[in-house]
Amino acid sequence: MLVSCSNKAEHIANARGYIKIWNYNRALTEIIFYRKTKDPEIQYLLGYCYLKKNEFGEAAIYFKKSLANSDIFEDSVITLYNRLSENAMKIGESERALFFYGEIAKLVPMYEQASNLFLIGNLNFDNGNYPASIQAYTKALAIDSTSKQARRTKQKLVKALFESNSLYKALELAQEQYENLKTAANLLQLSEIHFALGNNLFNKGLLDSAQAFFELIISMQEPKSLLDDAYFFVGEIYLKRNNFDKALEAYKKVLRLNPYEKGEVVRKTKERIKEIKEKA
Repeated sequence: MLVSCSNKAEHIANARGYIKIWNYNRALTEIIFYRKTKDPEIQYLLGYCYLKKNEFGEAAIYFKKSLANSDIFEDSVITLYNRLSENAMKIGESERALFFYGEIAKLVPMYEQASNLFLIGNLNFDNGNYPASIQAYTKALAIDSTSKQARRTKQKLVKALFESNSLYKALELAQEQYENLKTAANLLQLSEIHFALGNNLFNKGLLDSAQAFFELIISMQEPKSLLDDAYFFVGEIYLKRNNFDKALEAYKKVLRLNPYEKGEVVRKTKERIKEIKEKA
């Protein structure tokens, strides 16, 4: 037994020596015989070698075994994956970085990695990669949904969902944000989603549903930048129903909101009013 322990210690020392000169295959040959033991150091070194060989599945298997027997190498595992993530981010490989952060989450579930995920989300958001930012933000918010960073992130997530045309998901989050904060910025974001949904439904001929969204903007009388457009589309809906009185009423409100009568919506509104009067 003493000889066996001595031999194992010698092989571990040899493996560490080969690791220092980046000869991971030779390091593996020194300790692979002990792969079925519960020695956390053996399991960690096996995981380390496979990680450096980019064999991530094998690496995760051995790191998991090491951590199951002891937490002595927990910080080392976290550091390894964090460095890989940071390196991936430096060269713009955010998906790869996200994968490594995901590996940490699986191996060390209690590790607080939300800040790293927020960082990846912001990187993708700033580069206009909204699907990737949604993925990172969603994972980050599952860990931390209450901090200041989380609150700021939710507004970005709404925009990312909006830009990705996930309008109903954006609406759900924007509504929650507005109910909690009641700021002008939240109202603008919520109204923009209402308008986009109304416009989409209008183009599909779903007039009742479209009108409901436009009238949500009208009921709030905010933001002013969308109010005239909302009235115009309500007028369009009534016109399609041949309800000329209601259409005319909505169109006139567009003009009242634009006393200088400038802009494309004013031009179209005047055309519609002229058409209605010619039919009368």
